[in-house]
Amino acid sequence: MNNLLNVKQVAFILRVHPLSIRRYIKEKKLKAIKVGGNIRIPEEALQEFHKEVTPTSIEKKSIIKIKKIPDKQFNEEDPLLRLQGRAASLKLS
Repeated sequence: MNNLLNVKQVAFILRVHPLSIRRYIKEKKLKAIKVGGNIRIPEEALQEFHKEVTPTSIEKKSIIKIKKIPDKQFNEEDPLLRLQGRAASLKLS
C-alpha cells in the first residue's frame, strides 16, 4: 500500500509553509486525496511533484553569478559627510 502523508509532513519535506502545500493542491499542481476529512498526499504524487519542481543540472549551471561591487570610497562631497548638527563633526583623514 502507498504511504499517505499529511500536509505538515509534506511541508517539512519540501521545506515550505503548510499553506503553500494547500495552495499547490488547490492549483492541482500536487495530487491529494481526502481521507476522513483530512487531506493526505500519496508518496508517489509527492515524488512526481518534486521531480517537476527541482531544477535539473542544466538549469543549475545557467544561474547568473552575482557580480561583486567594489566598496564605495567616501569623499567630502558625500551627503553623509555634509550633515550638520551635534554629532556631525566627522572629518576625513
